[in-house]
Amino acid sequence: MKRKLHWLLMALFCGVAVLPILWGIRTSLTPGPEAGSLVPSKVTWEHYRKIISQGRFYRYAANSAIVTIGSLIVVAPLSLAAGYALARFRFWGRKVAPLLLAFPLLPAITFLVPLSRYLNVLGLYDSLPALILSNSAFCIPFCVWMMRNFVHTVPRSLEEAGLLDGCTRLSLLWRIVLPCAFPGLMAVTVFVFVQVWNNFIFAYALTTNQALQVLPKAVVGFIGSWRTDWGGLMAMGVLTLLPPVIVFQSLQKWFVAGMYGLGTK
Repeated sequence: MKRKLHWLLMALFCGVAVLPILWGIRTSLTPGPEAGSLVPSKVTWEHYRKIISQGRFYRYAANSAIVTIGSLIVVAPLSLAAGYALARFRFWGRKVAPLLLAFPLLPAITFLVPLSRYLNVLGLYDSLPALILSNSAFCIPFCVWMMRNFVHTVPRSLEEAGLLDGCTRLSLLWRIVLPCAFPGLMAVTVFVFVQVWNNFIFAYALTTNQALQVLPKAVVGFIGSWRTDWGGLMAMGVLTLLPPVIVFQSLQKWFVAGMYGLGTK
């Protein structure tokens, strides 16, 4: 009985999670507003053709890619170095390190005003570097903790052997810790990619130039004051959703291994 109840709850959970996605795909393939079954009576690719035929779509996709890759370049090495320091060194701030986990729980809107003013003072407001720095700052705390937990699984004997062979701390981090912590680094990569690619609030608040829009912000452009293009909205949403889904599926093995501190074959 408990097993059946378990599978029933899992099926309900999966249904709640998947049904909105299926309904969005259905709406993107429907020529107009149509109520009824999940499968549309007529299928069309017109909404996708309209979006892909516009040059702005490729510009928005390129902006999203620049912000995401730029954030990865910032977050990955800093998370590895800071995570290694938390795992191996003893210093006064080590005891308050668990507070890093509280920062990602804060709603981003609470610090948008001071963040906007600070970026404006630096001359970075309304630019892609502003999005890169903001997203990086938001992702780094959790990623540092992830890397710290994974560095704990690296045997100290390997590092001691490297020090005896003349390695510096930097070369030790590069030659010994990084290969052993590679699954954790992949977990960080997947986490940052999904978070940054889907982030809307920073793109909405920190950029006003039309040419600097990213895909999540471009989706909102299909919502008008008098009319909403539901087909275009859902088609744009599906296209925006594809890259993180592909990245997650491609790196799923590494992500699970990194999250649980496991090795991969």
